[in-house]
Amino acid sequence: MKGFLLRLAALAVFCVGVSRSQTVPDTRPQSVSYCDLLSDPQKYDKRIVATEAQVQSSEHEVHVYDSRCRSTATDNRSAMIELPEGWNSTKLGKRLSRILRHRRIARVEFEADFYDRGGPFGPEATRFRFVLQRLASVHEVPEPQSETLH
Repeated sequence: MKGFLLRLAALAVFCVGVSRSQTVPDTRPQSVSYCDLLSDPQKYDKRIVATEAQVQSSEHEVHVYDSRCRSTATDNRSAMIELPEGWNSTKLGKRLSRILRHRRIARVEFEADFYDRGGPFGPEATRFRFVLQRLASVHEVPEPQSETLH
C-alpha cells in the first residue's frame, strides 16, 4: 500500500509539472524602439508591439515616424497608423484627436499590430502599417521657436 501511495504522489507531481509547462503564451506586446522596429521589420511582422514615435496627419492618413530614423533615398521607412472605431473616446484619444485636427505633431507611446508584408498600405502607399490597439501616452511636440534676428 505504501508503494502505491508513493507512485500516486509521484504521478500527481508529474502531472502538475506538465500542466505548468503548457501555459498560455505571453500575449503582451513586445516593447521595441521605433528605429529598431524598422531596422528589422520581418522580426515583428504581424505582431503586437509597444513603441514610441511621432504621429502627424496628412490629408489622407496618419503618418508615424521618428526623426532619428527617417526614410532615405535607398531605405523607405514610411509608415501609417490605422485608428479603429472609437479610438478617440478615451482621454488620450481625445488629446491625440485635438493635436491631429490642428495639424500639429504628437509624440505617442502606443501598442499596435505591426505589418511589414502585404503593402504598400493606405492611400499614400506607405511601406509599413500599424493598427492601433492602445494609446499609452500622448504629448504635443512644441513648434520650433522662431529665431529672432537682432
